[in-house]
Amino acid sequence: MYHGELVKLRALEMEDLDIILKHFNNLELRQYLATAWPMSRNAERQWLERATTMNPWKDGEFILAIEDKKTNEFLGSVSLFDISKQHQRAEFGIAIHNPDNLGKGYGTDTTKVMLWVAFHVLGLNTVFLLTLDSNKRAQRAYEKAGFKYAGIFRQGSYMLGKFHDFVIMDVTKDDFMEQFPPGSEVGQP
Repeated sequence: MYHGELVKLRALEMEDLDIILKHFNNLELRQYLATAWPMSRNAERQWLERATTMNPWKDGEFILAIEDKKTNEFLGSVSLFDISKQHQRAEFGIAIHNPDNLGKGYGTDTTKVMLWVAFHVLGLNTVFLLTLDSNKRAQRAYEKAGFKYAGIFRQGSYMLGKFHDFVIMDVTKDDFMEQFPPGSEVGQP
């Protein structure tokens, strides 16, 4: 388990299925993910089965559950995907499922912890992300966690009847290590 100031990241478990489904099929959240259509219980169960057995180097993906550090409430999931051992890079993704938990610092804290894992545990050199240009809240959280603006992927997403640009952001190990050098942690258990 990895700890931040507000959150702890842990392995996903099959027992998480019901809580994942509780908020995951809402358009407010899904519009910011890869797909906006609802996922069936069976599809989510299959995804969860795969996510609970992944090896970052073999499968190229690493997904963890996000919990509130004080209450143990399940908040969502965070991932590194398209992990390249050769290039020592990965793409970052996060989903805080319940809209009531947005704007409380969970996203920023989770991002810092997952970047700590990427650089201190997995030994990656660069982590990048794509986010919709309209997702200003997420961009602020990513900047607070250490990501920097890297460019625009024009009209890279079709959502809700129109094309949208993606903002590309990245963070390097050197940049992150300035804030969290070897031997440091984001938070305590």
